[in-house]
Amino acid sequence: MIKPVRTTIVFGLASGLLLLPVAWLNASHWGGSAAFQLVLWAEAAFYALLLARWSRTGLLSLVFPLGILLGAAFWPQVSAAFFLLGLGIFSWIRSGICFNHHALRGLMAEVVTVGGGAALVAMCRPTTPLTWAVAVWLFFLVQALYFFMVPGVSPSAGTQGAEDPFQVALREAEKAIES
Repeated sequence: MIKPVRTTIVFGLASGLLLLPVAWLNASHWGGSAAFQLVLWAEAAFYALLLARWSRTGLLSLVFPLGILLGAAFWPQVSAAFFLLGLGIFSWIRSGICFNHHALRGLMAEVVTVGGGAALVAMCRPTTPLTWAVAVWLFFLVQALYFFMVPGVSPSAGTQGAEDPFQVALREAEKAIES
């Protein structure tokens, strides 16, 4: 299994398990809805950092989209809008900032993965801590498919379309031996 797929699955499991306990601990400071949205924002921000690392994108490019989502987390009475905005910013960071070389294929992959993940969350109708944990994990399970759908993303090497340095060195060594 390639590294981003495995990491996305493990990250989704950890996110699902930590979502409600961390939100519950922060509820006394921020209120229930804001605490929940802040935990979702923190999970999105941490995953955005992983995406930036895998694509070797500068962290400064993540500040604006994550800042918008953070502002929406503090906006009162906008839970549904926060989730929709979060899905859009999630797609923007992944396909618009980090892996933006294949626009049409990236757009199709985003529609399938983000739409499919959101549909699974909606089908779970999460209301209890267990159903929220399962819903978040299912969302990230579907997100792991992105790395199989977009060509040229070489997540195991952490770059887009770049060859493995060992393969390049091996090919150069073989050329040197043959001549």
